Amino acid sequence: MPWHRIVLPSKLDPGDKISMRVEDREILICRVRDDYFALGSRCTHSAWPLAAEPIEGMEIICTLHGAHFDLRDGCPTRGPASKPLATYPIEFRDGELYVSI
Repeated sequence: MPWHRIVLPSKLDPGDKISMRVEDREILICRVRDDYFALGSRCTHSAWPLAAEPIEGMEIICTLHGAHFDLRDGCPTRGPASKPLATYPIEFRDGELYVSI
C-alpha cells in the first residue's frame, strides 16, 4: 500500500477532523491529543457523513442513529452499526502527515 503525503488546508487541533479524498477514497483524518487517525468517512450503518459528527474520548459518534466507532480500529462500540469503519495506517514523519491507502 503506497504512502501519500496529506496536505491539510489548515492546522488540525486536538479534537478536530477533516474529510479528504486520497486516491479514490474519501477518508476522515481525526486528531485526538497528539494522535492522528485515518478512517472511512461514512457510517457503515447508514452511509451518513462523519466529518461533522462529534468525537468523545476515542470514539466518533454518528448522531443519525447513535452508532459509536472506536477511532483506533474503526470497530463499532455501540449499534446499530455492526461493521467497522475502514482504517488506514497514518504517521507523522519529518513534520508531515502520511497515510497509506
